[in-house]
Amino acid sequence: MYTDHVRYPNIADATGAFIYARLQRGKATVATAYPPKEIKAWAGRLRHMAQGEDPADLPHIASPTARKPAPREVFAYVIHEGKIRAPAGAMALIGALGEKS
Repeated sequence: MYTDHVRYPNIADATGAFIYARLQRGKATVATAYPPKEIKAWAGRLRHMAQGEDPADLPHIASPTARKPAPREVFAYVIHEGKIRAPAGAMALIGALGEKS
């Protein structure tokens, strides 16, 4: 599980057959919960995760293992304090995932 939360660290070590990501640092003052640059960054990370790769810009606990990347399902949620901008954030993330990187 990945979590983008103030109190809980982002740890990019993938240990299962699927990824569960919770984007929890969204702000009610931003129309899409996250600024466009951060939406784009998360879309890139999620693409890497779906391809079985680890995002290089998130911290890891263990050393990367030598393994062949295998595709996996990724479930990402935009949920944050107040939650008012979470739906718009999720829609922006879906839009960014549909763009070519």
